[in-house]
Amino acid sequence: MNMRSLCLTLILAALTACGAVAADAPSNCRLYLAGQYDWGAKTGFYLDMEGGKLADLPVILCVGDGAGWAIKSFVPHFVPDREYHLGAVIASGKAQILVDGNAVAEMPATWKPLKAPIVVNDKPQWANDPGDWIGIISKVTVSVSRAGKEAARKSFDFSDMASRPPGLLFFEPSQPTSAPLDTRPGDALTVDITLKFASSDYKRYAPFVDKYGQCRYADFPGKVLSDDDLKADITAEDAQLAKMPPSPDFDKYGGYRKSSWREPATGYFHLARRDKRWWLITPLGNPCFFTGICGGTMQVWEVTPVTGREYLYEWLPPKEGPFAGAWLTNAWGTNDGTENVSFYACNLLRKYGPEGWATKPTERYLRRTRAWGLGGGKWGSPRGTVETPVLGAGDTPALAGHPDVFDPAIVEALRRNLDTQITPRREDPWVLGWSFGNEYDQIIKRSEIKDVLAKPATTPAKRALIDYALQKLYGGSMEKLCAAWKVSAAGAEELYGLNPTLPDSDVEQLRRFYEARYYETLYRTIKSIDPNHLYLGNWIVPSWWEDEEDWRIHAQYLDVIGYDRYATTYADPLLLKLQAETDKPTLCGEFSLPCWYDGKKGLGRYGTWTKDETEEGNLYYNWVRDGARNPNCVGLIWFMYRDQPLTGRGPGRGDALVYGEHYAFGVVTETDRVKWPLVIRMREANFQAAKWRLAEGK
Repeated sequence: MNMRSLCLTLILAALTACGAVAADAPSNCRLYLAGQYDWGAKTGFYLDMEGGKLADLPVILCVGDGAGWAIKSFVPHFVPDREYHLGAVIASGKAQILVDGNAVAEMPATWKPLKAPIVVNDKPQWANDPGDWIGIISKVTVSVSRAGKEAARKSFDFSDMASRPPGLLFFEPSQPTSAPLDTRPGDALTVDITLKFASSDYKRYAPFVDKYGQCRYADFPGKVLSDDDLKADITAEDAQLAKMPPSPDFDKYGGYRKSSWREPATGYFHLARRDKRWWLITPLGNPCFFTGICGGTMQVWEVTPVTGREYLYEWLPPKEGPFAGAWLTNAWGTNDGTENVSFYACNLLRKYGPEGWATKPTERYLRRTRAWGLGGGKWGSPRGTVETPVLGAGDTPALAGHPDVFDPAIVEALRRNLDTQITPRREDPWVLGWSFGNEYDQIIKRSEIKDVLAKPATTPAKRALIDYALQKLYGGSMEKLCAAWKVSAAGAEELYGLNPTLPDSDVEQLRRFYEARYYETLYRTIKSIDPNHLYLGNWIVPSWWEDEEDWRIHAQYLDVIGYDRYATTYADPLLLKLQAETDKPTLCGEFSLPCWYDGKKGLGRYGTWTKDETEEGNLYYNWVRDGARNPNCVGLIWFMYRDQPLTGRGPGRGDALVYGEHYAFGVVTETDRVKWPLVIRMREANFQAAKWRLAEGK
């Protein structure tokens, strides 16, 4: 839960206690009708609805004056399938909630407007708790009066979306939209929203998903209607690919042949610095700005959970015969027998036939990606393509989230697990570099340090942390340490047996010490097994960490800083600062700008969503251009090769409509159709990237 969500939950809890909000609140089943606010600065306003039950759903108005929030709520006892007009008026030191033109709740409120766009019809990703309702907005009008005259008016028309069948809207009922709105102190504000509610009883509308994995209620260009449509794609795509052959300017690893300089060919990817710019050098010695893609070998994965919600699907493949390979049981490592199915695999089987579906998609993948200037990436790629394989700890025991790297026996177990994974490919030139684990999971947390210090006295990590604190934080003074930790111990041996409560600053210092040892152990162990390949670290995510010191620690124990970043632009001030400060080569292992298609397909709206494939391609082009011009960046990897399942990739079991992610991350759809506006623009950027980088170095 983010901080804004937590604050709102606490507020609603207080309102519930005084009877202002229905008893089932707080809930993260929410719809933000209109808002222009900064929660932390206590400025602006928002009008929303929060709760799981429609009959008790409150309308909540919050008004900030810069010092605090005035909050009022009203429960209209909504019913489905009836049109309502909800609104708010903020003026003359008071604020009102309106239902169908009538003022139903009022409070004293002084408004401090915020200089920011107004946002309407917004259901944030974190506000998707299940409820028995969905709100369908058709119109929003916001007007501003100044000195008795209308100074501004914004109108938003959602009638097209509101006219869609509930069976499509269930997947994503809101359509967040923003616009500039000039509001000033002393202004009066009026908000009017037209909406209705639909019941979220899915069984009234089932089935939702057709035999091709598409929403039955959706109507969009390119929707597959028959097996013949899938087969016809082969010929149509062949004609398109014939117009875009692989560029002869690049070697088979993605190195640029036309550079005025080369490096010695070592048979492996390595690094060089030219004109104050880092470069990857391919095994053949050519400079390379790497552009890759994740998930190239996932012909069955990702799957969607079926158990407990079979009624959502108009067709499920037979579990015997040609379609048997589309099923997976316990796909997420559960032991509850949950069955999962891949509609993508079913579509490949229909497209290429029972004899070709296991091999022809890989051939097609190789032809596509070579034509588009894409190598492989994280999460699988066919042999014969550049890869960045992700290693794991295997059966190495974890102490409090991570292995005890102060225990020689644990370090040796970790080494054995890594050796098993690395050795078969130690001399493979297609491995760009190894990584270990992924993102936030590989950050040592403050809570982990507290857990370690609660372990038995013989725990090597606990002893190492206490020894470090005693010597480095308290200069060897047991008296000072005990005073700060509020314990009594005659010496280190006695201290090892205690469960101390540390000041936050000490916890952070010990966390950094543990994390540095952990990263150092991984780096030294991997490089001792395989000195040939680069080490890319743990795919750290800027701002998804304990603090930015994690980047600096991470940077000390790797060859290339592998990181992930989901944003509409290549960089922000924080990333640029950290890149410049650590001055090491960086490789982005995941970024994506998935198209939402205006909700017309039922796929989810990701945080970096784009309105159509043309915008998606243009933003990709900008990402690659800006990355190629950055002195530290040596490459970018797109997430991912194909779209996720409509009803989610899981995990989950039961009758929820979506489990996990269901976003259009791919360059191909669930029906294996290429997104041509996207990939044409990707191709342009990928084949231009090395030229951009060379030009910047002149």
